[in-house]
Amino acid sequence: MILMSIRPKRIMYLDEVRSLAIMLVVIGHISRLFSYDYYSWLFCSGVFSLTRIGVPLFFTVSGSLLLTRKYDVKKFLEKRFKRVLLPFLFWIIIYIIAGILIWHYEPTITYFIDTTFGVQDYSRPFWFIWSLIGVYLLIPVVGSFIHEEGMKGAEYLIIITFILSILYTVGFFDYPQMKYNFRVIFNFFPVLGYFIMGSYIHNKQFKYSDKKMFTIGCIVFLIGIAGHFTKIYLKGLGGYALAPIDFFDIFVILETIGLFTAFKYASTKWTKKDARMIRETKLGEVIVLFSSYSFGIYFSHYILLQYLTTKGFLAPIVKTNAYFWLPVSSIIVIGLSWLLIFVMSKIPLLKVGSGRK
Repeated sequence: MILMSIRPKRIMYLDEVRSLAIMLVVIGHISRLFSYDYYSWLFCSGVFSLTRIGVPLFFTVSGSLLLTRKYDVKKFLEKRFKRVLLPFLFWIIIYIIAGILIWHYEPTITYFIDTTFGVQDYSRPFWFIWSLIGVYLLIPVVGSFIHEEGMKGAEYLIIITFILSILYTVGFFDYPQMKYNFRVIFNFFPVLGYFIMGSYIHNKQFKYSDKKMFTIGCIVFLIGIAGHFTKIYLKGLGGYALAPIDFFDIFVILETIGLFTAFKYASTKWTKKDARMIRETKLGEVIVLFSSYSFGIYFSHYILLQYLTTKGFLAPIVKTNAYFWLPVSSIIVIGLSWLLIFVMSKIPLLKVGSGRK
């Protein structure tokens, strides 16, 4: 049975990256629950150093599709905000109701505001949407600039991103006054930079062969993840909580753009001469279907995770056997989140919350 038809113009590697990104986000959130001694902390820190790039990968995919043209600002904002805001509003209501009924929060104005802006622990993923909204406001301007200036314009913005990221990584902005002086940069560039780099890698015609670009991507990814894990390890010494490294860190950027590049230039032809393209197989249909539900899965997985690991059947396994239960619980949460969004997409009143693309 055919799961869904794949549009001819659909860019398969972007669906692959988007599908991987949402899985990494879910696994990253789950990995925090299984660190209880040195060895589990070390294992979970290694997992976390990989999964931390899930959200940046989302940004690179979005940038690859949105930063190559001029826009009618009104039409762009109407389309993008409808795509983002309606599912967001749906899930804000769901999170507020769940917080009151399940976790017994008092229905105060402060509670409503804290939930909406991701202050409440169980609604923290909402920060991603606010960042997305902020960047969407800039895309018509940045997109027009890149459209007019071409690759040179994109390279200029990428150079700025890398310089700022390196300065951030070495602690140049640790002084309170410096961070205050550059506050506008820290409000926009960490996210906007990923949009620009995604657009650049997607649209640039590099002079090297696909195999060389794939190899370069893998090397950059490995350098990034090695540096990322080292920083997580050093930052977390002395405790068993996972130490997040900011998305603006140069190693997180290298890890993200390396993996994105490797996916773009990977080819099934290298492994088997007569291999069909993934898009022509059932696996391709599954990847596209999963990718199309990624936005809804992002919203749904965290509240499911919070419930299952505090009041549900996964509660007894938290802080136990990370090597077994982390992957098992990840499969369970990802599967249930996908199933929930799939069902929602078939129900008219709930379809808006599925965020299906």
